[in-house]
Amino acid sequence: MSAGAEELDRILKALNHPVRRRILSELVGGTGSATTLSRALKTDLGIVTYHLNQVLAKQCKVLELVDTVPNRGSVEKFYRLDIEGPLDLPAAGGPGSWEEASWAMSLGERLLESALAREDSK
Repeated sequence: MSAGAEELDRILKALNHPVRRRILSELVGGTGSATTLSRALKTDLGIVTYHLNQVLAKQCKVLELVDTVPNRGSVEKFYRLDIEGPLDLPAAGGPGSWEEASWAMSLGERLLESALAREDSK
């Protein structure tokens, strides 16, 4: 499988779940941690932690860790989208809407462009 196909598979996996799309939508505006994202999304912290840390950051590699902050005996990790340059995305719209589909395709395209540019620079 080519590097481009592997990158595409990872990005499609990232966009293939409603919780992950909601997390990515929040991160378009900047950085976030599992705690801040679970509050913003009104979703259980464990669910957000799993999708943020395990799937989006480690498996899909569409996020980068930008900061770690000690917090009550643990470490809070802050992530951002791993995209170079400005994001010019359409409005995300509601879950399952055409607007969300258009937004997800645009974000996927930007993520793939950035991933392929990083591969070319290696």
